[in-house]
Amino acid sequence: MTHITVRQAEQKDADVILSIMNTVSDKLEDPSVYVTDDEEFVKKHITERGFSYMAECDGKIVGFLIVHIPGSGEENLGRDVPLPEKELPYTAHMESAAVLPEYRGHGIQRMLMMEAEKELKRRGFHYAAATVSPDNPYSMNNCLMMGYMTAAVKRKYGGLMRNIILKQL
Repeated sequence: MTHITVRQAEQKDADVILSIMNTVSDKLEDPSVYVTDDEEFVKKHITERGFSYMAECDGKIVGFLIVHIPGSGEENLGRDVPLPEKELPYTAHMESAAVLPEYRGHGIQRMLMMEAEKELKRRGFHYAAATVSPDNPYSMNNCLMMGYMTAAVKRKYGGLMRNIILKQL
């Protein structure tokens, strides 16, 4: 591996995001560790409901991060923490991230999240939140190293246990 770059996703990247998502999910012993999204969700989160970043290595897309901007909606993870109502519009979700198995261990998830955090700060957000499976120590450790803290543990996504993590930006 030589050089990794991060760029904002475009609509044409939706198929690659879905492909990476499914590749990662298919290789898991326990599929409940990583919940995949559908094509409509991915496309809406490239521009409309948030934004997404792509990680490339030598011209190949090797990972992605989807950021969801929930507004004050019921799905806002700030409600689970709980954050004050006035902070909900300033809370974004690190919604979904995945890196191809052969590219793991190089800090790609952290690179993607750092870029997203910069963009969120630029847009005036105060918090970044995410859900991480208790059975996914790699993602959890990445987030803890970046200053996220476990704020709650709740059932999400149809009853799956999730750590709800939060970082003040």
